[in-house]
Amino acid sequence: MDYDLFQSDDDDDLLTAFDQATQKLQQKSLNEQMHVDEGDSISLDDEGLEYLPEFVCSGRDTLKSPFHGESFLGLGFAQLKPPRCRLENLCFEFSEGQLMVGSVRSYLHAEACKNVEKLFAAVAGQQQLQVPNSSMNSSWFRTRQHVTHFYHMLIQEQEDYFLMESQPFLEDLRRLLNTQLDAEAWKVLHFAENSKGNECQAPAYHLYHGILEWRFLDLLLSLIMKDPSFPGQLERTLDDLIVCAGHYYRGKHRPELIHSSPFICRCTKESWQLLKQLIPLWLGHEEMDFWTLFHKAMQRHKANHFQAENNGVQLSFHEFYAWLRLGVARLEQYNSEGLHQPEIVLLPLPSDSFQTASLLKQFLASQPDEQQRRVYLTLLAPLQLQLGQPDTDVLCQLWENLHRSLNCNFSAGTDLQHLPLTCSSGSAYLERYARLLAGPQLEDLNLSSFTMYALLLGRTLKLLPSQGRSNQRQKLLGRIFSKFSAAKLLALNEPGIHHVIELFLCLLLYQEDVEQLLPKLREMLLSLALQKLPPVRRTLVAKGHMALLLLHAQQRVSFEDYLDKLLTQLTTVRNDMKVASVYADSLPDIFELAEDFNRGEQLLLGPWLMHYVERSGQVSQDRVWEALHSLVLRLNESQKVVANIKEALQQHVLPLLRTQYVAGHSCWLPKLAAQFVSLEKDREKLLLSFLQGPEPLNLAASAELMVLVLHDGFKPSSKSLILHVWVKSLVLLTAQHESVFALTPYVTELCEFRQLDIEPASLERGREPLCAFFGALGRRAQLEDAHVRMQLSHKLHAYVNHFEVWLPPDRLRSELGTRFFSFLATVIYNCPSLAYVRSKPTCFFHLAMVRFLLTTQLQAGTPQEGRLPQMVHKIFPVLLQGIGRLQYRTDVYVGKTLEQLVQHWTPHFTFSPSAKVVARPYSILLQADQDGELAQHVLQLLVNQFLTVQRRKAGAQAGLVIGILQQLIEGTPKNDQHHLVSILRAVYIPLLEHVMFVDELEHSRGQIFGLYRVLVAHEGFQGAVQELCCNHLRTLAEKHLAHCTYFYFQMLIKLAELSPGLVTPIYPFVREQALQVELKRGAGEDVGIRKCLQRLQHVLG
Repeated sequence: MDYDLFQSDDDDDLLTAFDQATQKLQQKSLNEQMHVDEGDSISLDDEGLEYLPEFVCSGRDTLKSPFHGESFLGLGFAQLKPPRCRLENLCFEFSEGQLMVGSVRSYLHAEACKNVEKLFAAVAGQQQLQVPNSSMNSSWFRTRQHVTHFYHMLIQEQEDYFLMESQPFLEDLRRLLNTQLDAEAWKVLHFAENSKGNECQAPAYHLYHGILEWRFLDLLLSLIMKDPSFPGQLERTLDDLIVCAGHYYRGKHRPELIHSSPFICRCTKESWQLLKQLIPLWLGHEEMDFWTLFHKAMQRHKANHFQAENNGVQLSFHEFYAWLRLGVARLEQYNSEGLHQPEIVLLPLPSDSFQTASLLKQFLASQPDEQQRRVYLTLLAPLQLQLGQPDTDVLCQLWENLHRSLNCNFSAGTDLQHLPLTCSSGSAYLERYARLLAGPQLEDLNLSSFTMYALLLGRTLKLLPSQGRSNQRQKLLGRIFSKFSAAKLLALNEPGIHHVIELFLCLLLYQEDVEQLLPKLREMLLSLALQKLPPVRRTLVAKGHMALLLLHAQQRVSFEDYLDKLLTQLTTVRNDMKVASVYADSLPDIFELAEDFNRGEQLLLGPWLMHYVERSGQVSQDRVWEALHSLVLRLNESQKVVANIKEALQQHVLPLLRTQYVAGHSCWLPKLAAQFVSLEKDREKLLLSFLQGPEPLNLAASAELMVLVLHDGFKPSSKSLILHVWVKSLVLLTAQHESVFALTPYVTELCEFRQLDIEPASLERGREPLCAFFGALGRRAQLEDAHVRMQLSHKLHAYVNHFEVWLPPDRLRSELGTRFFSFLATVIYNCPSLAYVRSKPTCFFHLAMVRFLLTTQLQAGTPQEGRLPQMVHKIFPVLLQGIGRLQYRTDVYVGKTLEQLVQHWTPHFTFSPSAKVVARPYSILLQADQDGELAQHVLQLLVNQFLTVQRRKAGAQAGLVIGILQQLIEGTPKNDQHHLVSILRAVYIPLLEHVMFVDELEHSRGQIFGLYRVLVAHEGFQGAVQELCCNHLRTLAEKHLAHCTYFYFQMLIKLAELSPGLVTPIYPFVREQALQVELKRGAGEDVGIRKCLQRLQHVLG
């Protein structure tokens, strides 16, 4: 049939019809005006809709996209009687009366059929419209609109003769659409959505959305006309919509299904929504409802498009079925305005409406893989939990399918299988499944199918009692428990145990009868005895136990008996560290959930925990200490302390804490110790046991403990204890360390500290607080009498009590060792009379010497390793000055100590190649000694010890000492004759005697002459200095000329060569002494003496 041509003879009929219709219209208008004049009014609703509904596309549909406000739903077409429309709003160029003429309607019918063919031809590419490009868009839309408005016009004809006349029009259009719409046509049309809406220029868009409009309006007309073909046309419409969804499904990847709508656009979704709402109204009380028609349509679709019997095809069909079924079911979540509101309270549909159980059975029979199971369960879950009533048959089928695979990983065959299967701890298990169960949807494809089943099971069990189906809940639980025999549990591998744990947790979480389920499930888990399992499975079972234990605590259920059995099993495996670690990880959560500590928490503080802490690493220990700290803190804050938990703390934790406080490094140990002190009745006794015991490896532990105790308001009766901790912390740490900084304000408030007249602000100005403190203590000692000094000495020894154990042996040669040795020197320098107590071997001075400065190894000549020589080199002048303030000349011990320090440490100062650095301690001492008495004494000890000559050989350290002396002379300012005299008074004679008696080839002899050259070249070598040297030469002549004549003259001649001016003044004295020697010998003139005098006189000129 060709609808493009009309016979020209019809034009006269059309004109005649126009005239007749015009006359009728005028008469009708006159009658309506008369009714208005009589006071009757006509409502707008009676006049019809102002806007004719049509589909306006917005692009791809989403799960939450709303419907268009001016489409069929928005304008009330979801009612049994659709609203009327105004005929003048139709797009035809005819008036309302003219549209009543049969020939006009025939003409419009022919135009509608022609426009349908035109759209199909354009989509198929068989016809090119001869229209300008600028009008292409409006032309396609008008073409589609003409057909749609023709349907609207037919709907308005309510009189019987009009309906009978319209029947052939409807059948022609329906036949034309059914003929053109085959599978190939839908392949082209199913994707014809466009975000531009009706402004789109693609003919496929307008044809697709026109078909949606025409199919729906055709159904309305069939119902109005009581057309017997209505059921068949309804089925045909459903089939077409399913075909479109099927084409859309084939373009999707499987993981995309859970987050995508099965409707290509919202116009398609609206078509489904219209059918879903109207079919119950259309069919009334007949046996057929929407879901029955839907399932039949799906079976027809399967027969036509999924004909193969292999599993792959069948799985694809069931996957598509589940996806479309869920999408259609979710249409219930739209309100009457077309907005997506999933929170709307709906009456869930009966479980058989969706046929979930029967379809699931077919799906499982097709042997799906893991990913297919995950996607299918994700698409099934909303029907079970939100949109329909739970079907326990579904859960039974899944359990029968999955329980045989408990030992499998349920891997999806992707990289996700390499993710860890189990959780890290019992609390992690509990948190994970509590979070998953509380989530709104099951849409995470990273979850295995078994996990999805467990979550689905847990949520379903929670819903059943509220629906009055508790008996089904008990039957379902019995079905599950019947599969767990003791033998099967012991046959589980790691994945199997993991799956059992997650199943049990999903059964327990958020259930009202958890107290009844807990004992049964924990006994089932206890049947997996640890001693019967390999180590890896033990750890996993332990995590499950801890999850259940935490659940006991959350539900406020006593777990003492349960925990006792767990600890017994732990003992049978010899306190397996990995299992114990799992138990220990749960301590913080269990203690936090405890309210009155009457549910068995004290068992967690048993011997197993002590064994674990002693053998675990630092990080694991920290977690335990932190948990115990939180526990004791809560006990301190509570007014009522439970006796059993306190007894467990005293019996097991406190002894371990004492040991670990000394041997551990955890920052939680001082905090926990402080909480124990607060919990104890005799606080000071316990505090002293921590502070006066062995020194902790954590150097800040004592200060942190004291700060925490003082912060809690407890003040020890012995104020020296606070100063003791402060001094020790200053030595081992620094004043800027946070714990020392926090302790200092408490120290400055002490009476003992205020008596020293130290300005607290001065401690923060950069000066070392140790120097300020001991300096003030030493100054006060100088102003007091002997009795007060003795009291101050006692206090000093209390401040530095057990200082010899403060420094760990392995830290002696570190930077901390340097600070410690500086502390020793500071105390001896500032408080020598307090640090040294005569005949008391436990005094600070003696202990410092014996343990650190004059050790047995040092006196035995053992080489000193590391940085020890540098540390002593730094403090040496301060140390000597401190000893110089004692009676070193009259006190034999002090004098001997000073001598040994010089003797044993000077040789070790050669660590530096710089002579100036080596001599620095003596240079500092010389500059600091105002009267020069101490410097002379030390230099005398130095030269007497190292410049002695045996068998004309110099000692090994002679060169070192001569170099030191040379540096002292070179470093003496030219106008400082006082220090030069002090040096020469101590060393001049020993130097010359060394020259006299040492072999001429010895290196030290040349060094001394070099020193002499430096001396005579010094600008200060004149006056008193020169006179001193001359006197020493005279003394040497009187002492050695008679017995060592040759050595003396040899030395004197060499000096005369270097400095004739020094020897010339004493020549007469030497000549006279030589003549007296001759007289004493009684042999007349001594040729040797005469020759030496002649040679000396010759040198002097």
